[in-house]
Amino acid sequence: MNSSNSSLCYTGYNLLFDFFAQHQIQSFFGVTGGGVIHFLKHIPPYPHGETSFYNLAEYSAGFAPLGYYLATGKIAAAVATLGAATKLLTCGLSDAKLHYIPAVYIVPAYSEDLAHKAALQDSSQYGSNAIAQLKAECPEAVFVLHDISQLRTSLEFASMQLQRSKPVVFVLIHASLAEPINNSTAFALPQLNPLAQTAPSPLKDFSSALAKASKNKRLTVLIGEEMARYPNAKKLSTQLSEKLNPYIICSMNGANAVDRDNPCNYGHIGFGGNDIANKHMRSLDEDDVLLVLGACPDEYTMNLHNFSSGDTFFCTGIPDTYGQFKASFQHRAEHRYFHLNAPIDTLILKLCSHDYDFQNLKAPCSPPSLNTREISAPQADYADMKLLYERLDQWWPEHSIAFSDVCLAYKDRHYITQRPNNHIDFYALYRGSAMGNALGLSIGAKLADQSRSVFAFTGDGCFKLFSGSLAEAADLGLVLFVLNNQKFSIVEQGLYTILNDVPPKYWHAEVKSLDYCMIARASNWNGVKLNTDLSNLESILNESLVQTKSLLIEVPVDPHQILGINPRVHNL
Repeated sequence: MNSSNSSLCYTGYNLLFDFFAQHQIQSFFGVTGGGVIHFLKHIPPYPHGETSFYNLAEYSAGFAPLGYYLATGKIAAAVATLGAATKLLTCGLSDAKLHYIPAVYIVPAYSEDLAHKAALQDSSQYGSNAIAQLKAECPEAVFVLHDISQLRTSLEFASMQLQRSKPVVFVLIHASLAEPINNSTAFALPQLNPLAQTAPSPLKDFSSALAKASKNKRLTVLIGEEMARYPNAKKLSTQLSEKLNPYIICSMNGANAVDRDNPCNYGHIGFGGNDIANKHMRSLDEDDVLLVLGACPDEYTMNLHNFSSGDTFFCTGIPDTYGQFKASFQHRAEHRYFHLNAPIDTLILKLCSHDYDFQNLKAPCSPPSLNTREISAPQADYADMKLLYERLDQWWPEHSIAFSDVCLAYKDRHYITQRPNNHIDFYALYRGSAMGNALGLSIGAKLADQSRSVFAFTGDGCFKLFSGSLAEAADLGLVLFVLNNQKFSIVEQGLYTILNDVPPKYWHAEVKSLDYCMIARASNWNGVKLNTDLSNLESILNESLVQTKSLLIEVPVDPHQILGINPRVHNL
């Protein structure tokens, strides 16, 4: 907190900034406005000081803390004023909730005495009813800071939410936060009962039951995005493979937890999943055992199907994750179900110890190709996306991170590359299905760790949701691939099945083309169009590694080249 802007007395604002310091929250993203000026006056602009505020339009700012966390495991905050600004910012809140990412959202509201005075951007129940809307989505995560006597208690509850991988919303009431606090003791983190101290008995019982149930049976391990957040995740999954020789399959983001050379890896399942992995998942029956490590059975992973294995063992280190009902996923298991709340690494180390003799049927090494479909070539004047993804997969720099927007890339890339790349982590925040999240995620990731190369894939439809904010990222050295096919292609490709008896003009899937490179250059980025034969790809990529300006690469994409499969079309 900037002491030059602080009064001599210890106020609610001081306590709030002590809270941020305890959680090492140093980066704030968003836009100023009347409701937050008294909060933001305590924070220097980026890049001055360890704590800083980064000006970024609200929609993209709402996703920046998510990219920040995925890049480093550290928490950041997003800030916006009243009215529409709050609604734009909290689009990111939805994905923070659905992907259990701890992040802080800071928005203001008017004190109750203004409820009947027709205030500008009225936040009361007679206006936007903002607090009720926020609580409807995140009932345990919204903290209205209106009572100075209860502020410390509110912050303690918020701290517990963050430590449980949940986002929080602080609703600022300036008049209250400006009041002095009698007890000026700095905020201290509350002590939780961490899952790292999981009682030995549940862990032992779970492990013993898994060893017993899997005897002389196929054992499959489904790895989800929660496991990918462990810093030694690839090493852990390799240890597990060497001990158990199971079939390993992954969710879209869970693949980041698996080493590329793991011989037990059969690929991704679900949306854009690999043919071999999906076939294996469909084959599970009462004679199979499934161990799920932090994988939410969401629609893009399970396509609304239940776990069909005879025995399903589920481990999560995050209590009450999205999708659970009554603190478990038993409702998603067709047969016997076992649930363990414990850190995933603790379970894996237990299973790999000498305490258990696993006699499951050993999985054969996965085949060199995890797909069986033939991919058609693109039409003339378009880049071959299969070849592009394969070329990129051979090039990615070490210690990179990338984000796939709600576009063809988050269905197609992992289908083509099949196995994870040890040089780069790929994330897609698909549960909220918020088009245009890529820029905010990328900015957050870059500011979290300047040493990482940051890449993003977005569609021409997604691009229009954030293009006005490109200038704010011009000097970050981001690389953005814009897939230009003049279609909402995730939708259109499915409509050939869903609306096959409806003329295409009624699909409303057209996107007006723009000069994306010119827009980039006008925003002080570099912009270049990829040649359809990829002849300039190598020079573009090599140049991207040495330039400080951000780079937009326009890719001409054939909307009719089908790569990954979207099984969700059969649910619509």
